[in-house]
Amino acid sequence: MKNWLICVAFTLFVGLCPAQDDIESKKLAWHRYVTSNFTILSINDDQGVWMKNNLENIKVWCLTRWSLPDVKFSKECRIFCVPDNDMLSRLFNLSSSKVEIRKKDGFIEITAMWLALDDKPARTIPIYLSEVILAEFEQVNNFKFPYWAVRGISHLNGSISDVKNLLGHLPESNFIDTDTLLSVKQDQYLKYSNEKQRLFDSQSVALCLLLRKEFGEIKLHNFLKICHKSGHATALQSVLGFNNIYDFEKTYHRYVKGLSKDLGERNTPDSYLTIKSGGG
Repeated sequence: MKNWLICVAFTLFVGLCPAQDDIESKKLAWHRYVTSNFTILSINDDQGVWMKNNLENIKVWCLTRWSLPDVKFSKECRIFCVPDNDMLSRLFNLSSSKVEIRKKDGFIEITAMWLALDDKPARTIPIYLSEVILAEFEQVNNFKFPYWAVRGISHLNGSISDVKNLLGHLPESNFIDTDTLLSVKQDQYLKYSNEKQRLFDSQSVALCLLLRKEFGEIKLHNFLKICHKSGHATALQSVLGFNNIYDFEKTYHRYVKGLSKDLGERNTPDSYLTIKSGGG
């Protein structure tokens, strides 16, 4: 009962509307686990134990596979886990898993995740967790990732099958233009329709792959640094050697067309869609 009240109170605090307060919900047993950076509340005890034993390692992996240093969270991340989307809807009025990162005066105040673990946790967690990790990385290092990088890195930290699924939905004729893709902020993204958000995510994954696999890890890091300091137009010229955004757009579209064709013909090895520190 105590842990259920914690769930409801925290849900209200971050601005979500909890589902109807029914007797069956109150009877649910919430299992609580604490690690260095996380407080986990899980209905399924096995899932809670798995997360307690693996979450810190996943956190490190999500950064170090990109050759980014691990960071200690400034605030504990609170995670509420339920077995499926039906229960997520019943308890929290959410149609799918959700991440909340609340800041005050530019600093992280609260981070939380509400997760439906109806798939293997190792497949479900990294995409959502990456958003929290990247926000903490930004704060520790006084850095700001472009939002395409947040979405692209997060999805590439997911499963290979999910990456293939995203890249399989890239209709070139309906592309978000490259200048817009490189400029979009989170608040603008959140105003997109679900379909346009998915398109943005797909293009962001392709952009991250292009930079990481074709230009290499060092140039990707330098590109992100110059984007942060001087904007993407300068980064395209000084790091990648393009005259302007239009020259880069031609290369990007050509790359996406070739990648989509190779994926459709099953000529792209899984290793190309996998990110490894220092690797290809």
